[in-house]
Amino acid sequence: MGNRKISADLKECALHLWELGWDRSAICSTLMVSQSSLYRWSALFEEFGSVTSPPPPIMGRPRIIGLAALTAIKEIYTRHADTYLVELQWWLAIHYEIQISTSALHATLERTGLT
Repeated sequence: MGNRKISADLKECALHLWELGWDRSAICSTLMVSQSSLYRWSALFEEFGSVTSPPPPIMGRPRIIGLAALTAIKEIYTRHADTYLVELQWWLAIHYEIQISTSALHATLERTGLT
């Protein structure tokens, strides 16, 4: 049968016909879908209330320095503009248990506009 994009309304129609008592094989041959798709759509509908999968979570690498630590770094720079990266590196290790290289710290500060 091959992979093809099946619209949400066709999926809902198939499930509605199944609820009305239609035979699975009749639904599949009429709408040209597989029985495994019918079962999958039914499971999706029971779990999420929709025949389509929810969007995937945001992907990507987690940031080394979180928002709270960046806010604290900004406050440190506001009070002491002459703070060295090594001092910030030490401060992050002590207060936030973040181990970061000075080059990664510098890149993070540049990306956020703090340097």
